[in-house]
Amino acid sequence: MWAESDVQFLDRASRLAMNGRGWVEPNPMVGCVIVKNDRIIGEGFHSRFGSPHAEPTALSGCTESPNGATAYVTLEPCCHTHKKTPPCVPLLIEHRIARVVIGCVDPNPQVNGNGIRQLKQAGIEVDLAPTLVEARFKQLISPFILRTLYDRPYVTMKWAQTSDGKVAGHEGMRLKITDEPANRLVHWLRTRSDAIVVGINTVLNDDPSLTVRGVDVIRHPERIILDRKLRTPTTSQLVRTALLTPTVVVTSLTAPSAHFEPLVEKGVRVVWPPAEREDLLQAALRAGEYVKKNYTHVLIEPGPTLASAVFRAGICDRLWVFESPQTLDDPSAPRASTIPPWFELSGQLRIGQDLLYEYLNTQSPAYFTHYPSVDFLLTSENHSSGVDFSDSRPKTDD
Repeated sequence: MWAESDVQFLDRASRLAMNGRGWVEPNPMVGCVIVKNDRIIGEGFHSRFGSPHAEPTALSGCTESPNGATAYVTLEPCCHTHKKTPPCVPLLIEHRIARVVIGCVDPNPQVNGNGIRQLKQAGIEVDLAPTLVEARFKQLISPFILRTLYDRPYVTMKWAQTSDGKVAGHEGMRLKITDEPANRLVHWLRTRSDAIVVGINTVLNDDPSLTVRGVDVIRHPERIILDRKLRTPTTSQLVRTALLTPTVVVTSLTAPSAHFEPLVEKGVRVVWPPAEREDLLQAALRAGEYVKKNYTHVLIEPGPTLASAVFRAGICDRLWVFESPQTLDDPSAPRASTIPPWFELSGQLRIGQDLLYEYLNTQSPAYFTHYPSVDFLLTSENHSSGVDFSDSRPKTDD
């Protein structure tokens, strides 16, 4: 029987799950709360890829016997083997859990209802969250769903603009638009991404480094340049640091062959679509496959031309727009791309003197409900508590 308290305990499990953001990928974020006689006696979350899952962490931390207790889990407990950690279903059965409340079913074909079936066969009562509540838990693991069911990463696009919608200075000159708090947030998002994608115009005009700075580093994302004519200068920051941070240039089959070798000699990986029917954007999202790495999160930092192309391709799942209070009032300055009407505003937050707007693509298979993303919720918490986007997770022994 579903009760109001079930939502409250699942919400607690959801918040615990978010502590794994950036650390557990390509696995999903998962949280678990063990409740007995309306009291929480144990809780845990999946804290790092390859470490114990949420259920064994919660069970091992119980302050009393979990026999007869209810386990609240954001995602269906796993039941498959041949992975880094043992399955969680047998552990719940072994500890004589009486009831399991689940946020959403695991889309992994090796689980996908099999965990629920095994729990029921063991005599455990199982309740799945109602549809409206379940949608929030699907959104919690939307990158995992995309990777599992659609074989592609979760794509975030972000840009900064002035209050009158300009994204660069006079005739496209580089312009500092946002202040340091917003800039640090961008680096916080970068280190939780597997790759950063930019267009060749950004490389030629801004010569960015696309590194992670000023925040605790989880990973250094690969840098990907979309460069159809292979114009990336060997003197650019991205090429000069390619041996330190993996750098990929995605080009076309018609690019000048003479430009290929100088980039490769500098340590750049040059790739192109396997056929002309696949465009450079799609090739960029799959660039990791060349080194047997599947991206879970990809961040695109576009100029207006690339942003419009991304919108047309339909591959953007989430959009972050940082808006500065400054007004440029220059007709020659390029304007931000028009946001399609199917992108729904899910949140607005002040970061220092700037505003952050989050939009979710309602046509994306990663959209399940009008609810801010995990990154937006964590940003809101960090900003209000004064945390400087560093690693504020509870410490664990793994």
